Amino acid sequence: MKYALLLLVLIIAVLLLVPLAHSDQKSVFIVNFDYPVDRGAQDYFQSVLSLAQSQGDPVIIVMNTPGGYLESAFNIVSYIISAEKNITVTTYVPPGDMAASAGSYIALASNFVFMGNASIIGPSEPYVIGGTQLEQEHVTNASLALMTSLAQAHGWNESAVYQMVEKNVAFTAQNASRIGLITGLTDSLSGVIKKLGYQGMPQEQFYENQVQQLESFLSNSTVADFLILIGVIAIVLDIFHGSVILSVSGVIALALGIWGVTLISFQPIAILFIVIGIALIFLEIKLGHGFALAGGVGMIIVGGLIMLIGVTYNSNNPVLNGTSYALIALEATVIPIGALYLIALRRSVMKKPPKVGPQTVIGKRGRAVTDIEPGQKGVVIVQSEEWTAISEQSVRKNEEVEVVEVKEGILLVRKPSSPSR
Repeated sequence: MKYALLLLVLIIAVLLLVPLAHSDQKSVFIVNFDYPVDRGAQDYFQSVLSLAQSQGDPVIIVMNTPGGYLESAFNIVSYIISAEKNITVTTYVPPGDMAASAGSYIALASNFVFMGNASIIGPSEPYVIGGTQLEQEHVTNASLALMTSLAQAHGWNESAVYQMVEKNVAFTAQNASRIGLITGLTDSLSGVIKKLGYQGMPQEQFYENQVQQLESFLSNSTVADFLILIGVIAIVLDIFHGSVILSVSGVIALALGIWGVTLISFQPIAILFIVIGIALIFLEIKLGHGFALAGGVGMIIVGGLIMLIGVTYNSNNPVLNGTSYALIALEATVIPIGALYLIALRRSVMKKPPKVGPQTVIGKRGRAVTDIEPGQKGVVIVQSEEWTAISEQSVRKNEEVEVVEVKEGILLVRKPSSPSR
């Protein structure tokens, strides 16, 4: 019995120690990065690198990006540099893929860079939308300083880095390897893992989640501007149309657009233009001639364009990409149609007789509660409600009257031309 109990204790101890031993085994974080460099990508890298540091696991970034926003690239570089104090970060560009533009900054921030056949790295020259020559030079110099510091920290070819930023040069994998811009060449992820000595280590695959992809979509200023515009018009239309679907859709679009604006580094005056535009569109409810609506739409579009001013990006992924041009074309088509529909709908609603208020008694009949002399006020009862009334005729108490007009809450009545049926 004593031996059986001892055996049971040993079995339990082994069972408890096995998971602990297994938990100490490190994994390789495979960060799949087949996305533009933007706010969604920034949050993606921040979350994955933070998790990798907490577990002490090395990271391999499998990259194929056209580039994107420089601010997001700089932030991602900062996350990588911070992570490299505790873990190793490697970038791998598979055959035929690219670490273009903003992606080249991220790649060269890594401890190791491997590239496959027919892949490229660069160019890395930044652009400032609507910026002056001085602003362009300022951003270029800052970008060059960052890339040079990355080259010095990791042993990359400084001359090649200078050409990438100042001359907008891109390098093939073979040339990059030959001149010492990257660590080496390999045509498979397994080859990278072997070179790094990570064989046998479990792999954890990572991709952008739905929220991060939504952030990427909304951080395009054209998208945010379009959603705000569509949201406001939908809400205004629903005031006349009376459809819950339009109101709900409008509020959702407006909320997403405002969220997108918060994700963008923008000129504060852009918000002023957008707010004034929204106010003008709602003013159209009262005016109804279309000018306030047109002005509001114009102000919101201008606000969206102002948001672009000062945005820095790399050439392979300009801010005005295919999605932006498609949305601009959609705005130019849908908004005038929506505006005409709103004006027509408002006029149609205004022609309908009111369902509430004093105007509803016009044409109705009642009786005089008091005598009414021409030019003198009296009291009548119409639709079971007493009203102050005047008449151009003499009306005796209890005589039938017909409402002709309502002015400032006073009824103008007359004797009906024919008796009630």
